Amino acid sequence: RRLSRQVAELYLEQRQRLEYPLLESAWQEEPRELRPQAVQANTAVAPQTFVLEIGSEELPVSDLDSALRQLRVNVPRMLDDLRLAYDRVELSGTPRRLAVVVVKLEGRQPDRETIAKGPPADRAYDADGNPTKAAVGFARGKGVDVADLQIVEEGNKRYVTAVVREEGRPTVELLAEALPKLIAGIKFDKNMRWNHTNVAYSRPLRWIVALFGQDVVPFVYAGIASGRVSRGLRPYDSPELTIPNARDYTAVMRQNSIVLDVEKRMQMITAVGGKLAAEIGGTIPDDPELLREVANLVEKPTPLRGRFSQRYLKLPAAVLVAVMRKHQRYFPVYDGDGKLMPYFIAVRNGDEKHLDVVVSGNEHVIRARFSDAEFFYSKDIEQKLEDFLPRLDTLTFQAKLGSMLDKTHRLEKLTPQVAGMLDLSPEETAAASRAAALAKADLATNMVVEMTSLQGIMGGHYARMNGESEAVVTAIAEQYNAVSQTKPGLALALADRLDSLAGLFAAGLAPKGSNDPFALRRAALH
Repeated sequence: RRLSRQVAELYLEQRQRLEYPLLESAWQEEPRELRPQAVQANTAVAPQTFVLEIGSEELPVSDLDSALRQLRVNVPRMLDDLRLAYDRVELSGTPRRLAVVVVKLEGRQPDRETIAKGPPADRAYDADGNPTKAAVGFARGKGVDVADLQIVEEGNKRYVTAVVREEGRPTVELLAEALPKLIAGIKFDKNMRWNHTNVAYSRPLRWIVALFGQDVVPFVYAGIASGRVSRGLRPYDSPELTIPNARDYTAVMRQNSIVLDVEKRMQMITAVGGKLAAEIGGTIPDDPELLREVANLVEKPTPLRGRFSQRYLKLPAAVLVAVMRKHQRYFPVYDGDGKLMPYFIAVRNGDEKHLDVVVSGNEHVIRARFSDAEFFYSKDIEQKLEDFLPRLDTLTFQAKLGSMLDKTHRLEKLTPQVAGMLDLSPEETAAASRAAALAKADLATNMVVEMTSLQGIMGGHYARMNGESEAVVTAIAEQYNAVSQTKPGLALALADRLDSLAGLFAAGLAPKGSNDPFALRRAALH
């Protein structure tokens, strides 16, 4: 405590001495004077391959996908604006790099002629046909001789025009000016700023490769000078990878075990992971969302198989799957009857070197996770589900709309009315009403507090353990689903959504633009 206080006091003294600067580091690094190398005079004119690689710290999966979507639009637009012809654009990305490869990009912008419209003819020439100052100034501004000006008619009016000839520029020159703007145009929901340039990006930039054929496209962005040196896999200490020519880029990546194509990474995970599961008589589920996420967390995927104690299979399967899938990004393994097996498939970023150590480490982590889940579950089942209802009074639904217990009371009144509108039978209405009373109780359980993705699922599980009917169990379990499979579940889900929509709109919390913190648009659609 004494040390913490001293540190805080020194910090306050320092900020006072600096006159309390906002968002500035007191130990700001000195900016280095970086200048892009000059464009070489012998820059190739023939079509060449162009490559841009933006290297950074590991990007979040959502940011990687977003950046690639933006580049897919912005790169062709940039080339079209520069009037550079090309064969095709290839985009790929890993957590550490965004790669743009343009095949057969023209080496020089074509020359072009444009017609520039000048002043009216009666102002450009006097009565004797001599050019006035207006004509002379217009010609000078367009870089043409006044004698070359022409008169055209447009809508019963005559104007002076000039044919402006614009000489095309080398591709390297054009790209050197355009690429910093291209990178700056990549937008993220959340950004970091990490050095004196104050440039914002999802994660700190570390290197930039920009090559047109064998020539470096010279520019500086975020304090980094472009070049021909990339970086290898992080588990191998990120060795420097020199790229002699843009056409060698994919080969250099491949030789250094970097798999640029996410589809290829997904195929590798599926094939090897499936084989590892088959060796023990199991299968891994078809889970495109998890597969793509895992594939975008690694540059060289190496699936591995781990195991855990049989004792954890006594926990609900949904709990084990949630821990593996949500927390660890593991693939669960099922037997031929669709039951969980005490195994999992994980994916390592790197090769098979010391794989046994990696397997052991992953098994240790999952064992700790399952042990925590086992504890939470054992504490929850000491009580009945309805015993958790009073605790809902401590969970705020929305400040103006009360607690989750208040919402539960509203659902108890609203659900039977919705059931009547849906022509439910008395038995179905009773099941829906009972489900409404218990629907939100699991929000106060230890398991759901730790893993919110299990809301509803754990409520249904605990309700079954407490002897509730299957109609009640199913209604509770499916209340958050997009589509309910039972009538009691439909009545409860509709009542829940209607309560949220009406209440939150009345509280002045209607969605605005892209801001929809309570997911009311989704609630309305579902």
